[in-house]
Amino acid sequence: MKHTNKALFAGIGLLLAAVLSGGCIGDKKANIGYFHAERIDQEATQIKAIEDEANAKMAALQKEFLAIEAQAGTLSPEERSRAQQEQMAKMQAASQQYQMQIRQKVDVALDEIAKEKKLDAVVQNSSLEKTIILGGTDITEDLIQKLK
Repeated sequence: MKHTNKALFAGIGLLLAAVLSGGCIGDKKANIGYFHAERIDQEATQIKAIEDEANAKMAALQKEFLAIEAQAGTLSPEERSRAQQEQMAKMQAASQQYQMQIRQKVDVALDEIAKEKKLDAVVQNSSLEKTIILGGTDITEDLIQKLK
């Protein structure tokens, strides 16, 4: 799940960076906030709870998939293929459901923080890819607190 969260946070950051790149009107400087996705993933209890639930669900679905594999000798090739496809679809749907839950929680918290701090845009910073190098407002702690 952690890999999908990084992709989610990266997507949020890119979306907000695209909004920001639309330019500023007049001489007004944009007030940009940023957060460290790795810390959110590690320290935000709501996100960790969703990830734990997702991991348990995915483990159960994986067991079901392995049970289908164990029955391979008793199923026709068509039945086996159909059962595998159905199980893979369940796994994909569950993964998307949990990703959406995380995204909704993060989006709501980011929206609240942006309004409170009067931010024009919020982007994701990570140890691997720095979106904000100098300046900006670090809202990581605020986001962690909102997601506790």
